[in-house]
Amino acid sequence: MRGICLMIGYGWGCWLTAAWVARRRGVSIFEAGSGNPGMANVMALWGPGPGLATLAGDLAKVVAARLTAAMIFPGGGLTATAWVGLGTVLGHDFPFWHRFRGGKGVAVTGAAAVLMRPCWGFLALGLAALAVIISHYLCVGAVMLPAAFSAPAFCFGGTAIGGIAVAFTLLMLAKNVGGFRRMRRGEEAPIDVAAKLRAVWRRRKPPS
Repeated sequence: MRGICLMIGYGWGCWLTAAWVARRRGVSIFEAGSGNPGMANVMALWGPGPGLATLAGDLAKVVAARLTAAMIFPGGGLTATAWVGLGTVLGHDFPFWHRFRGGKGVAVTGAAAVLMRPCWGFLALGLAALAVIISHYLCVGAVMLPAAFSAPAFCFGGTAIGGIAVAFTLLMLAKNVGGFRRMRRGEEAPIDVAAKLRAVWRRRKPPS
């Protein structure tokens, strides 16, 4: 069951929503902006609408992979969810059709964590968001997400499920090592999330 769930997840994960969104605009997402096929790059290039569409597509493929596995293994439970989640992250990070060069897997990792255990998954997402707000760096929040989920995963799922959560963390570290190096050299652009939210609020607030 584990191997089949992993393959199901990988197959769905290879669908990169950002690549599809960019292709509809006549460009390759791998050659535009930062070159990363993820929501942040799409949003930076074309705004919140396409960015949120990319996020929705990436979340949907994790759910679709889990539903596919559920049709084959109706009693798979947490084990099936975890292996499907790992497969989806691997597919997103290393899609075979693009010479195994994909995205960073933040959205799919978050979706997998929520499907595995909603309360701990949402808590990990909250801690990741807080890490970005405090540090001003996306790479810090990206790694915080699976790292914060790992300890609870060992508690509620044992060694096997905890090991998958650790695998999520290692994959995220590998995908963000460049960001941490640039951050250390002072070359990574900080993001002030609070300032951006205040700016959006001011634009929407009607004049007094």
